[in-house]
Amino acid sequence: MKYKNRSLRHELKFPATKAQCEILAQRFAAVMKPDKNGENGVYRVTSLYLDDVYRSGYNDKINGADTRKKYRIRTYGLSPDLLTLECKYKDRDMTSKRTVKITAQQYRQILSGDFSFAYSDELGGTVAFDASLSNSLALLRPAVTVDYTRQAFVNEEGNVRFTIDSSLRAGIMSRDMLSPDMQFVPVTDFSAVVEIKYDDYLPSFLSALLDGVKLRQESVSKYVLCSDKLTKMHCFTTGGF
Repeated sequence: MKYKNRSLRHELKFPATKAQCEILAQRFAAVMKPDKNGENGVYRVTSLYLDDVYRSGYNDKINGADTRKKYRIRTYGLSPDLLTLECKYKDRDMTSKRTVKITAQQYRQILSGDFSFAYSDELGGTVAFDASLSNSLALLRPAVTVDYTRQAFVNEEGNVRFTIDSSLRAGIMSRDMLSPDMQFVPVTDFSAVVEIKYDDYLPSFLSALLDGVKLRQESVSKYVLCSDKLTKMHCFTTGGF
């Protein structure tokens, strides 16, 4: 399904305990393939979320806005060679994402509020250009760093992806997620979340993998959880404002 030239996907989230995740991981592994990334589908995800002077990304989520978006810079294993600038969209019950690879230098420019590189022929019309417009209107700046471990499973039928995200941590001491000064504190009121993403349909044999495990679907935001953690610690939540 397409909307504004973006491929829409279903996304279901279920908070889970460690014991529940162990059961589900065994079930998922029995019928699905591990993600090709990481070691047996397990890898570290670190994202630096950007928000504007109105904290639109945070407040739209808290207020349950039907349509919303948030910008982030993501990498894996804290590698400066795997940086991507992304915008994740929420349109009622569907999600979509636009992404573009950026260099370490461009990442540093974004940290300082400089999006001039986005006007190049290479990046024109990409999410980097859109971010530059948002920056011009309301100043996009580092808000919070979100770090967690992901175990991912995939199935080609329905383009299905099951993930288990655990060990959620918020970054402190720096606005630069790649800085050696960056430290991470655990978000203790979060155990794990099971996420299910698919295109048009979820095969019944995959949805059956959740049978007998008492999970309740909820709208979980790692960005909000980490932001609230920093607020409780009296740390900054939006850089530069």
